Amino acid sequence: MDARNSVSMNPTFTERDRICREFQMKKFDVKKIVPVVTMQVEMNVDRLLLERQRINATSDVHVTIYSFLLKKIASVLVKYPLLYSLYYKKKIITSERLILNIPVSIDNHVEYVFIQNPESKSVEEITVELQKGLLLIRQGKNRLMNALMEMDRLNGLQALLYKMRCFKNPCYFIEHFYGNFPVTNFGTFDVTQGIMVLSEPMVAGMVVGRIRPNAALENSHDKESRCMTFSLAFDHRVMDGAYAGGFLNELKKKIEQL
Repeated sequence: MDARNSVSMNPTFTERDRICREFQMKKFDVKKIVPVVTMQVEMNVDRLLLERQRINATSDVHVTIYSFLLKKIASVLVKYPLLYSLYYKKKIITSERLILNIPVSIDNHVEYVFIQNPESKSVEEITVELQKGLLLIRQGKNRLMNALMEMDRLNGLQALLYKMRCFKNPCYFIEHFYGNFPVTNFGTFDVTQGIMVLSEPMVAGMVVGRIRPNAALENSHDKESRCMTFSLAFDHRVMDGAYAGGFLNELKKKIEQL
């Protein structure tokens, strides 16, 4: 896949790495881990690749496959709002808008680009937002990371007051610092598929694998056919398999029947 959710790899363990690892430890506290079900589906992406090729032939913006996927995912997600709702204090809280969370590898930790209302944006606009988000991370201006570093710098009551002002509660944090539906690109690491772990208040997320030859056509004359695996993780308390499966089937149809 040509969309690289990676900024750099540094063998040295930095201060930013430490702060992020502490954030991850708190985020994935065992008491917050949700009962996850994962469903996977393989999709043919031949038409998607051709559509991207056509747009790049005339566009001033170099559109990536990942941007196309985010656009297609978002356009179907808005029909399944439970997938980007929140589970907080034993209640399902619906979200007024979709905010995609895009993990980006940097050094020995992950930072995040988030895209608001992607369903209403063009593929080119999504590509530009991803590029801007990556640039901010390179410049050390990622909003979440800066907030975590500031809280780490403060002591005692000051740190508590800062946390209360910036993060307030998990739902506020999700909307302003994180996003309500993560899409992780394992294709960056040449990995075929993966399973996402969720912690409250998140209720769903997706992993997309690398583009690879279509095994179903391995013995045919069509050697150019390509496919990908999409893995959807969801909180079984919030929705059942029929709901999640409906989303995956509609996404498959949208990608394969462009």
